[in-house]
Amino acid sequence: MNLKEYIAELKRRNVFKPAIAYLVVAWLIVQVADIVLGTFDAPPYIMKTLMFLLIIGFPLNLIFAWVYEFTPKGIKKTKQVEEEVTVSPKSNRKFDKNNKKLVVLPFRNIGSERSSDYFSDGLTEEIIIRLSGIKELEIASRSTSMQYKDSELDIVSLGRELNARYLLQGAVRRNNGDLRISTELIDVEKDAELWAEIYSGKMADVFEIQEKVSKQIVKSLELRISPKEKVALGKSSTMNSDAFDAYLRAREFLFRYTKSYLLLSIDLFQKALDFDEYYSAAYAGMSEACAMLYETHDKKPVWLEQAEQAALKALIYDPGSSEAYSALGLVYYNRNSLDEALLSVQKAISFDPDNFFAYWIRGRLYRMKDKDAEAVIDFNKVLELNPEFHSAYGDLQMSYEKLKDKEMLKDTIERAALFYPNYLFHKPEDARAHQFYAFTLERLGRRKEAREEMRKGIEINPNDLIIIYNAACFYAMIGDKKASIDNLKRAIDNGFGNFEYIKHDPDFYSLKEEPDFKALIQGK
Repeated sequence: MNLKEYIAELKRRNVFKPAIAYLVVAWLIVQVADIVLGTFDAPPYIMKTLMFLLIIGFPLNLIFAWVYEFTPKGIKKTKQVEEEVTVSPKSNRKFDKNNKKLVVLPFRNIGSERSSDYFSDGLTEEIIIRLSGIKELEIASRSTSMQYKDSELDIVSLGRELNARYLLQGAVRRNNGDLRISTELIDVEKDAELWAEIYSGKMADVFEIQEKVSKQIVKSLELRISPKEKVALGKSSTMNSDAFDAYLRAREFLFRYTKSYLLLSIDLFQKALDFDEYYSAAYAGMSEACAMLYETHDKKPVWLEQAEQAALKALIYDPGSSEAYSALGLVYYNRNSLDEALLSVQKAISFDPDNFFAYWIRGRLYRMKDKDAEAVIDFNKVLELNPEFHSAYGDLQMSYEKLKDKEMLKDTIERAALFYPNYLFHKPEDARAHQFYAFTLERLGRRKEAREEMRKGIEINPNDLIIIYNAACFYAMIGDKKASIDNLKRAIDNGFGNFEYIKHDPDFYSLKEEPDFKALIQGK
């Protein structure tokens, strides 16, 4: 250990303060003793003995300060204190040295095409999945990470907000099959770069790069991993780069809900499976897309059958696939097998506590079982995990209305009112968001603006079953019963057949005694 390191170690162990304090107190004792002993004509050897004891006590004090430290919990060995808490020299604040939390920030797409965002986002998620299997490392969820895409917060502020010790950030450039990925691992508390690397290659090298980044993180943080965890770092759900690319593109369109986007995602999932017939994640995605298409647009039984088959295939190749179980839950939900659906989504959540889609399905199941108190917990969890999945705002409002919880209903409406303008600024083509914003505005008493947002939503996608159904709900809410029933009839005639949902939808409570409404759901 050189002199600088030795001095730094003395500072870290808080040796200097006790040493200075000891010298000051010893000097005071000598001064007082000199006066008192002189006054009482004490023998000279008493003063000499006192001086000798004080001199001997100084190195003993240093040794004690080196080994022990006073804490709010009593005297502890410095090593134990070090493990619990230390002080950042730059931020001058205490932090937990045992904090091993890592946040993988969304990789930036620095290519010429903005359409490649799906790839940089997918790369981020894949690295998170690889690292999440390491027990010694706390890794922030995919949904938490994605909330900080394009964040303007500095690194230290980000780390503090997320209570994370380490941040991984990176950038991706794709150009005609060439791939360039730059990465940087940062220690937030020290505000220092632990390592940085640039990886170049072809698209086929993407899996090797993901593995290298994951292993470098483990090495830099000196994590102890088991043989099983080491194998998991190098494991990928597919080793076909074309299948991986098609899968990521499919997931980009999956939750846009319109019929054309759902059909496009189904085609892309199939393309991924054409490249790799054992690709579990692609089967799970296919299952979700087919089940959603059946629920929202096309009541042909073949879609539910295809969804079920795809989910079961996904589970053959990956028995722990959370997405496959949540997709099965949606299949059973649409078959009105509510108990089977609940078991499936419970399984999905057990495998991935951050599966927002599973919470959303479970919340809807609770609402159909008239358990709205449980439903609101799940819908709030959805928004916590994925703030852009705005369907949950509408679900929350319906449940709070049913619970007659005016305070929470008001709070949810205000949250939605803050969310939608910014969301629609970035995604003005989202017809459902315009409609949900219309519901929010109506509940705030801004009917003229609400009608305009509803008009925009219908205009963007006038033949979409969900858009027509939402219009029926809106017109029922504002008291235009004829327009509501006309739109509901049109939705049913065009294939909307979830009559259990219609019966439990509080938007239609005002129509329950209307003969035309009764005729629509009679015997269903």
